[in-house]
Amino acid sequence: MRPPIAALESDWQHGLHSEELNARFRVWQSKKPVLARFAGPAAVVSFARGTSSRADKDAVLGALLVWAKHEAIGARLVLEIIRPGLLNLSSRIMRDSRDREELCSMMFLAIWEAIRSYPLARRPRRIAANLLLDTLRQTLAQSADASAWRAAWSFASVETRDNGVEEVDGDVDGLLDRAVRAGAVTRDEAELILFSRIDGVELSELARTASSSYNTMKLRRQRAERRLILFLGYRPVPRGRQNRPSSLARVAGIGSQGPVGEK
Repeated sequence: MRPPIAALESDWQHGLHSEELNARFRVWQSKKPVLARFAGPAAVVSFARGTSSRADKDAVLGALLVWAKHEAIGARLVLEIIRPGLLNLSSRIMRDSRDREELCSMMFLAIWEAIRSYPLARRPRRIAANLLLDTLRQTLAQSADASAWRAAWSFASVETRDNGVEEVDGDVDGLLDRAVRAGAVTRDEAELILFSRIDGVELSELARTASSSYNTMKLRRQRAERRLILFLGYRPVPRGRQNRPSSLARVAGIGSQGPVGEK
């Protein structure tokens, strides 16, 4: 039996043309005008993985998340939209894991819970990135697998000066804004990380825009990410199960990117 995440694509293709999915989608189109322009669920997925602005994508995802709170079939559509990012995330976490099946099941349950309970009013921006961030946090909070923590090297534990633990808001923008204000990274470096890691913009395209070489841009991003991780107090391998790790995830794979690969 294949784990749930591995079966997502075939499951989606099988149910894509079901009358139930299309009928319920038409109902929600009448309730959410932002969905009216789409011919069907497949068109929504193509749009959300395409090159439209982040604001436009967030508007569509926000409408779908309202549906997802009421009906599981709506949550399934959101899951398909972020499937490439989820697969990329799973490949990083489970690369060296000895408990792949267990971790995969944890991830599937975590993403499903994140979709159906997403706090849209509080976190209306970068929805896809935040869903993956929530999934990574929840999965590793439940796992004592050290290899999973090593693979997710962008996971960071934030500690206050008095050695207490500070719970971090799961918003990606908020985490990077804090780092900029503290001088850990520049605003340009934060934008580089956001565009390439979160929004799915090709690093080669960012290099051309900045009149720089690909290797120079890649090195610049690596150095910025190292400083960011140090600022957040990253500890690569916890000694045991962590109750509520505060964290920052590198959630690559959103947008038009495929499930695996360096941008």
